[in-house]
Amino acid sequence: MDINICKEILDPFLKENDLIFYSVELVKEYGSLILRVILDKKDGLDIDLLAKANEYLSERIDKYDADMPEYMLEVSSRGAERTLDSEEEINEALDSYIHVETSNMVYDGVLVENNVDSITMTINIKGRFKKIPIKKEEIKLIRLAVKI
Repeated sequence: MDINICKEILDPFLKENDLIFYSVELVKEYGSLILRVILDKKDGLDIDLLAKANEYLSERIDKYDADMPEYMLEVSSRGAERTLDSEEEINEALDSYIHVETSNMVYDGVLVENNVDSITMTINIKGRFKKIPIKKEEIKLIRLAVKI
């Protein structure tokens, strides 16, 4: 089975629920084969919607997977601390708490600006809030973060 058929099968469900198909992969973990489908939604996903997506796909994929070894189906979200992989995702994260790593620093703060060649964050340094510009070429990792 071509695992990319999952997107085609899920397409009506995705449109009906305003979901974004992010990826599909077949991985082996702890001796089990897992067909992992990752979905997203602009305003966030809840567990009930993920369960419905899993059920929807599970009910329809059987006619395509006859040649597959036994596997477990896993439908999940990208997570609360997902990476920001595009300019669009960075723009959507404006006013959100993020984590940024460069070769010599780690920053946690609120993303307040996204320009062509840099981002600006507001970070808390010893109780004082300071705006810090970071050149995009220096960023090794940028992701959403959960403030604890």
